[in-house]
Amino acid sequence: MKQQRIDKVCRVIFPQREHKKICSPTECNLYPTTYKNCHIAEKTDNQLKYILSSKKDNILLKACPGSGKTEVIGLKAAYEFQLWKYKNNGIAILTFTNNAANTIRERVQQFAGIGKTTYPHFIGTIDSWLHGYLSNPFGSLITGYEGKAGDKSIKVVEDNISDGWIKNYKCKTSYYYEDKKGKLMSLPLYANNIRFDVENKSCKIKKSRGTEEYLLDKKYFVSEAFQKFILDKKWLTLKCMRNGFFEVKQKFWHDGFATYCDIECICHQLLKKHIDITQRLSQRFPLIIIDECQDLSLVQLEIFKFLIQFGTSFHFVGDLNQAIYEFKKVNPKEVEKFAEENKFERLNLSDNFRSCQPIVDLCQKIVKGEYVISQESPPYYQSCVCIQYKKDEVAILPDRFEKHLRKEGINTDKSAILARGWSMVNKLNGLDKKENNTPQFQMAKAIYLYKKYKNGNDELMDEALKYLGEFLVKKYYKGKYYNVRQYFCPKIVESPMRWRIFLLKILEELIKKDYNMNDLTKNWKEWAACVRRQLNLIVRNFDSILQCTDFSLKKIEALNFNSPRNLGEKRVIDTLSSGKKSYTKILITTIHKAKGKTFEAVLLVSNSQKGNQGGHWEEWLKDASAESARISYVASSRPKKLLVWAIPETKDLVKIKELGFHIE
Repeated sequence: MKQQRIDKVCRVIFPQREHKKICSPTECNLYPTTYKNCHIAEKTDNQLKYILSSKKDNILLKACPGSGKTEVIGLKAAYEFQLWKYKNNGIAILTFTNNAANTIRERVQQFAGIGKTTYPHFIGTIDSWLHGYLSNPFGSLITGYEGKAGDKSIKVVEDNISDGWIKNYKCKTSYYYEDKKGKLMSLPLYANNIRFDVENKSCKIKKSRGTEEYLLDKKYFVSEAFQKFILDKKWLTLKCMRNGFFEVKQKFWHDGFATYCDIECICHQLLKKHIDITQRLSQRFPLIIIDECQDLSLVQLEIFKFLIQFGTSFHFVGDLNQAIYEFKKVNPKEVEKFAEENKFERLNLSDNFRSCQPIVDLCQKIVKGEYVISQESPPYYQSCVCIQYKKDEVAILPDRFEKHLRKEGINTDKSAILARGWSMVNKLNGLDKKENNTPQFQMAKAIYLYKKYKNGNDELMDEALKYLGEFLVKKYYKGKYYNVRQYFCPKIVESPMRWRIFLLKILEELIKKDYNMNDLTKNWKEWAACVRRQLNLIVRNFDSILQCTDFSLKKIEALNFNSPRNLGEKRVIDTLSSGKKSYTKILITTIHKAKGKTFEAVLLVSNSQKGNQGGHWEEWLKDASAESARISYVASSRPKKLLVWAIPETKDLVKIKELGFHIE
């Protein structure tokens, strides 16, 4: 059976001439009895089964970590593209990041050629697909936006900005909460802080000074703080407040603005109210393949439900145990429910080509998953190791890890240190645990992290760009709205790529000795004077990169930059770092950033204290169905040879040992 499947795939994907380019011409003819060194013959029977599955069936392909999911999607797409006979409709392959989309595109091009990845097919992110085929061409039917010069495309706004132009969309009522002393406090609410559910029956708000979301109907309206507010303002009814939220959001939409969540809500309403558009979109894409399906939100599933009703088939590919975006209201149980309701055929990829068996077994224990077979041989040393640390020793954990890697002969350049959030990442990088986000500290952190990046820690460039971007926006573009996802790129700068180049050029100048800003051993008073004296000149010199005709940085003459209160005589570096420092060049990043990647070895660092973010090792092992368990599962399934957990000192190591860890 497998031999027949190999023949069938090869006949479609590789004509004889092309097949010899992929496989060894001396060992693999087009239809041999044995397929030594053939890319298709390397695939498992389950992988081949999916590649040959019907494009007319709904399929849920559950793929364990390291199962070759991306390669299989690329082969499936290449197979279908080669057979495709239609000119005006095609297959959409959707994922969640541009990097993932580019990887899949490369795989398809490898097997089907460059020309096969373009029209009528689509390979890209779900966001770009929704924007390109629904919200931009048809969104005005829902928002009422009249557009400018015939352009009715929606401007996407971040949901956490709360200054400048966004104040034109302020709600009549504020967000009320109790502080630690029980005092009733309030924060202003703006249209971008409010989120609607798919049916507009309830709202959610996002605090303008935080990331926590509240469901108004269930938490906000019944909170003790809000009840006190109601007693003081008896004239204000819940209905009145809800209507006020809808009014400001509708004005926001009508003027051509929307958040990323709004876009999905607009698309949902569009497909629900305009059946003709739903039918046309379904005809345009009769098959849609979703990569990382476990990350689908409820509103995205509801959008796809409309397309299924008009004949679109869906192939969901992913690992439900890797759903770690609960803060985006992603629930893998909803994906499972969607598959059941729409009678998806179930297929499995249960061969792990990444990690050795001890690591695979440990990961399955964390989520109580099905048995997975490793195709990799275990190393001679312990594959799963647990180390303990004292609270003030976090910053030296990277050096301990590097020492262990060198002892076992593992490549440090292909290894990583992972943590739940950026707070722990900053501690591992030597930044103070008390994160200060004032402009002065943003500037200093940008230089500190960029210098570490230049020393070999590539991941830190991204963080350095974010800190510098936020600083420049607050100092030079005050009142202008910006895109947080593009390093705080102001909307008046049309090219995010130019903004990124602009930031990089400035960072390169900042670390030059000529300007004295790279010397963070100066005290704050001296260093702030250097910034005031030099930064304006540097920024003006690179203003032309932005090609922004509406706003020129050359007109800005003075920069307000003083040392932080009570820190003038202290060295900048001492206020940034925790004292103990690591000098390792090993990649240090978050679990979310490492999702989908493979490393030789991984150090997973537990928070020192329990919290509500799933960063402590006891939270990882408390409930196998909880997101905290899935977070540790994602991190622990990244390495090939060595997995190390670093946990705070404890006497209770029973659960750690039961997982299969060797305690050091």
